[in-house]
Amino acid sequence: MYSKILSHRYQIYKMRLTSISFLASIYATAALADSQPVKILIEPDATTPTTATALLTFGTAQSLTLLAPRHLQQNSEPRPFHLVCDGVKKTVAPDKTEMSCRQLQWSVVFQNTRTTPYALANQRNLYSPTGWWSLTEWDDIPQFHGIDAIEVCGKSSERKAKCASLPTENEPPLILTWGNFEKTLTTGQTTLTLFKDDPTGALKEENLPALQLQFEYLQEVLTTEWATPEEVDLVWVAIDKNLRQIAGAASKQAFLANFAVTDGAATDDDISKLHWVSAHELFHLLANQPYPLWISESLAQYYGYKSLEKAGLQTQTPMEQWQGFKKHYPHAATGLYEAHKKVTRENDHSYYPLFYIKGAAFWQAVDQELEKAGTSLEKFLPQLTSAAPNDPVMSSATIDLLQTTLSEKVVSALQQQYLN
Repeated sequence: MYSKILSHRYQIYKMRLTSISFLASIYATAALADSQPVKILIEPDATTPTTATALLTFGTAQSLTLLAPRHLQQNSEPRPFHLVCDGVKKTVAPDKTEMSCRQLQWSVVFQNTRTTPYALANQRNLYSPTGWWSLTEWDDIPQFHGIDAIEVCGKSSERKAKCASLPTENEPPLILTWGNFEKTLTTGQTTLTLFKDDPTGALKEENLPALQLQFEYLQEVLTTEWATPEEVDLVWVAIDKNLRQIAGAASKQAFLANFAVTDGAATDDDISKLHWVSAHELFHLLANQPYPLWISESLAQYYGYKSLEKAGLQTQTPMEQWQGFKKHYPHAATGLYEAHKKVTRENDHSYYPLFYIKGAAFWQAVDQELEKAGTSLEKFLPQLTSAAPNDPVMSSATIDLLQTTLSEKVVSALQQQYLN
């Protein structure tokens, strides 16, 4: 069940992203599949930290079947993946490439957060002059057929290596961040490590207790369906507000969020939006229920907002955002069910913003009606299902439960206003 959930979450994850020195050594025996995890040690170049070399070394030559690294963009061609096998240049084909090697070597590049405006939703490798690195597997880490247990370990000169398992092709991608972190927060059995790049000094110490409250709240909301991770990484990176690229991204145990700055300063609303985006991505990371795309995004957006309330942060409500947004958005009259079909079946991502804005407003409206009835969406959440996998329509059991708790008239009005 868990593997199916992860596979579904990865498909949702890929859909979301289409809208929104490196020294490695692998030690292995001939019985690669049955040995301890193969380890890739990542150590940035001391003089040029934005360039890297990956080195994979076996004790003796091994017959290998390489698969090209996973590619982020669905509608573009993967770039050729070049490496060196025992001194001979090779190119890995998209499907499979057979070779026998004792040593593999290839190049990797990191983006400098201070010289390149970086939208984290793009998910490229990242280097911060504050002393941390963030690696994604996209286009840079090949898969090895028949080797199931591979660990990627990042190491800086100041700290010990930090490792994470390389996901399978049906799981969310690897995002490994290591080096100088800002703070660690512990909630229950989970430790959250915060890395940030904030050259303007816009973030203050009080942002961390607020993040802790959000983290605790979302853990409580999702406790019935949460497979508790031991470690979660959060990356905060400043970006010029005028670029209009404030976004985030989540993997299996890491999530990234931009925050806006203007002339070296961030407003209270900018900081609230940072916490909102962070909680949105954390919801995706923690929620294992295989919701359809519109439900997954709209719930993450609404509970991102709800977590702000718990942390004492102020911003517009989802309903207030929707009232302003729908005045100029060309697809405002489109129901969420139809928008889901436009995005997932017709690949028309111009409807995608409805999931965030209209969808979050829908859940706020539902939550308010449930509160009038003496309950809440949080109690209703574990019973929320769709009619079928990837079907945008909520199940008849879900609609019946809402009608029993509220009334047929209220539920029908909500459906007409937001869904149909």
